[in-house]
Amino acid sequence: MATNIPTAGWAADVVDFLSRNIPRVDGEEGWNDMALTAYQIGCEALVTLGQADETRWGALPRKNAQLPLELPRWDDLCVSVLRLATQQRLLSYHRPDGSASLPTGGWLVYRIGEPPPPPPNIAAANGLGPAFATPEVLSVLRTLGLLAEGCWTEIAEAVFWRDWPEEWEMSFTSDSRFSDALEQALVRIPPDIRAEMDKLVTITDTDVTAAMKRSAAAVEEARAKYGPNANIHPPDTHAEARRGLELLRRLDLDWLFFRRWRLSDGWLAPKEVGKALEIFHDDLAIAMRCAVFKRLYPNLTFAAAR
Repeated sequence: MATNIPTAGWAADVVDFLSRNIPRVDGEEGWNDMALTAYQIGCEALVTLGQADETRWGALPRKNAQLPLELPRWDDLCVSVLRLATQQRLLSYHRPDGSASLPTGGWLVYRIGEPPPPPPNIAAANGLGPAFATPEVLSVLRTLGLLAEGCWTEIAEAVFWRDWPEEWEMSFTSDSRFSDALEQALVRIPPDIRAEMDKLVTITDTDVTAAMKRSAAAVEEARAKYGPNANIHPPDTHAEARRGLELLRRLDLDWLFFRRWRLSDGWLAPKEVGKALEIFHDDLAIAMRCAVFKRLYPNLTFAAAR
């Protein structure tokens, strides 16, 4: 895997891009995450970069802000920039033939007076498809080392595995780098992570019974609030309660990978965890979780499902 990432100069540009493109709180100084993934991760990045303090609604600029001595992970910040850029429509992906995606069942629909999507100004390269980016985004992508001479760089490919544009029809799970990382993830699982895995995949009858009781209590509370004639879903059956628990456990397993695993480094040491952002909805981490649990617990199919 390519490791020639920029060694300096990129953090200030990331701060500038994030701070200017995350929505501001009306009448206040802070940034509002609006409960949207791209803004939430962007606010977290500003906090980790020493520029802001976390709030319940986003982030508040820090007085005398300065970059930390140890910067957050470059790859995590790349994902933060890409997600914010696409959320703000400053970056758009095109299909391999260069055409814009068709999000409405095969028809391109424009608002009245809205121009059609601009053609790509980033060429397909290194397993990645074409895209369009505004000058502001082009600049920060170059600084991050993701773009050079109008093309995606080699190190950009694995970053995009984490934020998978549907337009490019990418498939990385058969790539040798993914397969090698899977083998390393299996043989080098830290004891605390393996213990957490074992705990999360174990769903006992006691767990299911407790979930059924919680469901029944919630139904009774709803009936008391809305009356006996309200249309309320009946309490969960044993099978429904178990499926619900499986879904929750699978989400917890995803978070284990979001926080503790990266393709380039495998399982992160405790010191490295502190430099990582909590990049949720990480396509690469989810794919690795599926692959790991398919091998570790072949009989527990729920743990390896997406």
